[in-house]
Amino acid sequence: MGLYAFLTGFRASFRFKLFMIFTLLTALITSLFSTLYIFSEISERTSRAGDRARLLATQLSDGVRLALFAEDRETLLQMAGTTARYPDINAVTITANDGRVLAEVRRPSKPAANDLLSMSAEVRSMPQGLSPESALTGSDDTSGVRIGTVRVDLDTSGERENTHRLIATACCVSFLFWATVSLLSYLALRQVTRSFNTLVHGLETMQEGNYTVSIPIERDDEAGRATAAVNHLAAALRQREVENARLQEELVNAMRLEVQEEKKQLMAKLIQTNRMTFLGLLASSMAHEINNPNAAIHLAGTYLSRAWKDALPLLQQAAEEEGDFCLGGLPFSAARDELAQSCATIERSTKLIAAVVHDLRSYSLGKPNEFRPDVDLNQVVSNALSVIRAYGHHSDMSIWTDLAPELPSVNASPHKLEQVVVNLLLNALQSLDGGKGRIMVSTAYLPTVGEATITVQDEGEGIPAEHMERLLEPFFSTRLDRGGSGLGLFVANYLVSEHGGRITFRSQPGAGTAVTVSLPPARSALQG
Repeated sequence: MGLYAFLTGFRASFRFKLFMIFTLLTALITSLFSTLYIFSEISERTSRAGDRARLLATQLSDGVRLALFAEDRETLLQMAGTTARYPDINAVTITANDGRVLAEVRRPSKPAANDLLSMSAEVRSMPQGLSPESALTGSDDTSGVRIGTVRVDLDTSGERENTHRLIATACCVSFLFWATVSLLSYLALRQVTRSFNTLVHGLETMQEGNYTVSIPIERDDEAGRATAAVNHLAAALRQREVENARLQEELVNAMRLEVQEEKKQLMAKLIQTNRMTFLGLLASSMAHEINNPNAAIHLAGTYLSRAWKDALPLLQQAAEEEGDFCLGGLPFSAARDELAQSCATIERSTKLIAAVVHDLRSYSLGKPNEFRPDVDLNQVVSNALSVIRAYGHHSDMSIWTDLAPELPSVNASPHKLEQVVVNLLLNALQSLDGGKGRIMVSTAYLPTVGEATITVQDEGEGIPAEHMERLLEPFFSTRLDRGGSGLGLFVANYLVSEHGGRITFRSQPGAGTAVTVSLPPARSALQG
């Protein structure tokens, strides 16, 4: 390739345009800064020369005051000569107030007029206080009376030569800077645009119909990424037919998978329905097996209660005559109340078991439930706590209650609500780490929304956010390995829904869980 062809191609290239932009911009900036620097230096040097001449004139005016007042020409000439010895001082002139030249010292050489810088300073007498005129007018003129003038002529021809030297130096430095930056810009642009040139050559080859070419990627920059995109496009064009066939096959497979997934979901629903049917049959069959031993326990508890009432007077008399004695491993004074409470617990628990079995049987057979309009939620909580305290007797937990004193009654089945509270308490017990912690059970009435509430709050491990939406699903439990069935909250929610209420959850991992049962009060309670 000849030089002319190279220059012609270079002038038409993108690299040349960028090079010209950088070169012209660098020349403009360099010229601007050089000009500003030269003008700044000239102004600074002129200002320094003027300050020097003004300072000499001021110093001389302070020193010649007495000699000028006395018009001592010899002394004035001597002092002017002393000042004229300073370098670049061309002439020193001392004149009286009437314009007479009293002393003048001038060098033999006479510089050009534009090389002279003259500075004058007035010579004034020493201030003597306020004059009568100043006292009458109120002015404060204490500068003294003007008695003459001192003028110093400074030769700046040397500064002019220094200025010419400064301009020449600045121009040389600016040119060298511009040339260096231009050369570096060209080298940098050649490296930067090399990837673009390679990309252009590759595109020209592809334009001829050769899509098998692969453009080499020289570096990971914009041009390199564009080259990679072009290579990918060429490969995509080569494999278009193969890709279409593959996509069609994937579409058919996806449709098959979708049908299989719908089939799996349908089978899961059928299995769930069959499981719930089996659960109903199991509850119906268990009712008979549980009712018989429960009836026997109830009769035995009733008999023990009656027998204890008959034997209690005799035992009290024996204790009064012979003193306290041991009964069932406890002193009679303690066993007396404990045995009475145990008999009452047996009777109440067997009634609760019978009611639960009756409700399960009624649910499995579709029988209506017995609702009462005067159910006291505080009593429901107390009965549930009587059952649950026996369950947690050997643990380190503590159950606290905060029952509202004036709580409206609700239209409900007390046994079903007790079952709900027992399920919530069992969940709270299972959430405690090692059975240690506190459980708070509270009731309240919210007149703003017209709901009576039961809240069970524990200090357990809390519920993860991803599990909150699945808490009421059947057979969903995070404690399947610890005896959880996944039916407690599901059954509780079903029973609460039967009463026209709702269950809400508030939980934070590591900070415990609060479950609130909200029920509408009975109409009779609101009217009363």
